[in-house]
Amino acid sequence: MVALQDIQAKADAELAAITAETSVVNAVKQVVDNQNARLADLQAQLNALIAAGSTTPAQLQALSDTIDAIVTADTANAAVVAAAVTAGTPAATP
Repeated sequence: MVALQDIQAKADAELAAITAETSVVNAVKQVVDNQNARLADLQAQLNALIAAGSTTPAQLQALSDTIDAIVTADTANAAVVAAAVTAGTPAATP
Protein backbone atom coordinates (compact mmCIF):
# COMPACT_ATOMS: atom_id res chain seq x y z
CA MET A 1 0.00 0.00 0.00
CA VAL A 2 1.22 3.50 -0.82
CA ALA A 3 2.01 5.71 2.14
CA LEU A 4 0.75 9.29 2.31
CA GLN A 5 4.35 10.46 2.63
CA ASP A 6 5.19 8.82 -0.71
CA ILE A 7 2.32 10.63 -2.42
CA GLN A 8 3.34 13.93 -0.80
CA ALA A 9 6.93 13.45 -1.97
CA LYS A 10 5.75 12.81 -5.54
CA ALA A 11 3.49 15.86 -5.41
CA ASP A 12 6.32 18.04 -4.06
CA ALA A 13 8.69 16.84 -6.79
CA GLU A 14 6.05 17.46 -9.45
CA LEU A 15 5.39 20.99 -8.22
CA ALA A 16 9.12 21.76 -8.15
CA ALA A 17 9.60 20.49 -11.69
CA ILE A 18 6.64 22.45 -13.03
CA THR A 19 7.57 25.73 -11.39
CA ALA A 20 11.22 25.40 -12.45
CA GLU A 21 10.30 25.46 -16.14
CA THR A 22 9.80 28.95 -17.52
CA SER A 23 10.49 28.57 -21.25
CA VAL A 24 7.69 27.48 -23.56
CA VAL A 25 9.65 24.59 -25.03
CA ASN A 26 10.69 23.22 -21.64
CA ALA A 27 7.20 23.73 -20.21
CA VAL A 28 5.67 21.76 -23.09
CA LYS A 29 8.28 19.04 -22.63
CA GLN A 30 7.45 18.91 -18.91
CA VAL A 31 3.75 18.46 -19.68
CA VAL A 32 4.50 15.63 -22.10
CA ASP A 33 6.91 13.95 -19.68
CA ASN A 34 4.35 14.20 -16.88
CA GLN A 35 1.65 12.71 -19.06
CA ASN A 36 3.93 9.83 -20.01
CA ALA A 37 4.70 9.21 -16.34
CA ARG A 38 0.99 9.14 -15.48
CA LEU A 39 0.36 6.66 -18.27
CA ALA A 40 3.19 4.47 -17.01
CA ASP A 41 1.69 4.62 -13.51
CA LEU A 42 -1.69 3.58 -14.90
CA GLN A 43 -0.02 0.71 -16.72
CA ALA A 44 1.60 -0.48 -13.49
CA GLN A 45 -1.72 -0.31 -11.66
CA LEU A 46 -3.41 -2.21 -14.48
CA ASN A 47 -0.72 -4.89 -14.41
CA ALA A 48 -1.33 -5.33 -10.69
CA LEU A 49 -5.09 -5.69 -11.25
CA ILE A 50 -4.54 -8.24 -14.01
CA ALA A 51 -2.13 -10.21 -11.84
CA ALA A 52 -4.70 -10.23 -9.03
CA GLY A 53 -7.43 -11.44 -11.39
CA SER A 54 -9.55 -8.39 -10.59
CA THR A 55 -10.68 -7.58 -14.13
CA THR A 56 -13.05 -8.87 -16.77
CA PRO A 57 -12.36 -9.03 -20.51
CA ALA A 58 -14.97 -6.29 -21.08
CA GLN A 59 -13.29 -4.01 -18.55
CA LEU A 60 -9.90 -4.61 -20.14
CA GLN A 61 -11.28 -3.86 -23.61
CA ALA A 62 -12.89 -0.63 -22.42
CA LEU A 63 -9.62 0.46 -20.85
CA SER A 64 -7.68 -0.54 -23.97
CA ASP A 65 -10.04 1.57 -26.09
CA THR A 66 -9.55 4.54 -23.76
CA ILE A 67 -5.77 4.22 -23.84
CA ASP A 68 -5.84 3.98 -27.65
CA ALA A 69 -7.88 7.20 -27.74
CA ILE A 70 -5.37 8.88 -25.41
CA VAL A 71 -2.46 7.86 -27.65
CA THR A 72 -4.28 9.12 -30.76
CA ALA A 73 -5.11 12.45 -29.10
CA ASP A 74 -1.57 12.81 -27.73
CA THR A 75 -0.08 12.22 -31.17
CA ALA A 76 -2.35 14.82 -32.74
CA ASN A 77 -1.75 17.32 -29.95
CA ALA A 78 2.02 16.84 -30.13
CA ALA A 79 1.99 17.81 -33.80
CA VAL A 80 -0.12 20.91 -33.09
CA VAL A 81 2.11 21.99 -30.19
CA ALA A 82 5.32 21.36 -32.13
CA ALA A 83 4.09 23.48 -35.04
CA ALA A 84 2.93 26.27 -32.74
CA VAL A 85 6.17 26.32 -30.77
CA THR A 86 8.25 26.28 -33.95
CA ALA A 87 6.18 29.09 -35.50
CA GLY A 88 6.36 31.24 -32.38
CA THR A 89 9.93 30.56 -31.32
CA PRO A 90 12.58 32.96 -32.65
CA ALA A 91 15.74 31.51 -34.07
CA ALA A 92 18.53 30.98 -31.56
CA THR A 93 21.18 33.67 -31.57
CA PRO A 94 24.71 32.45 -32.20
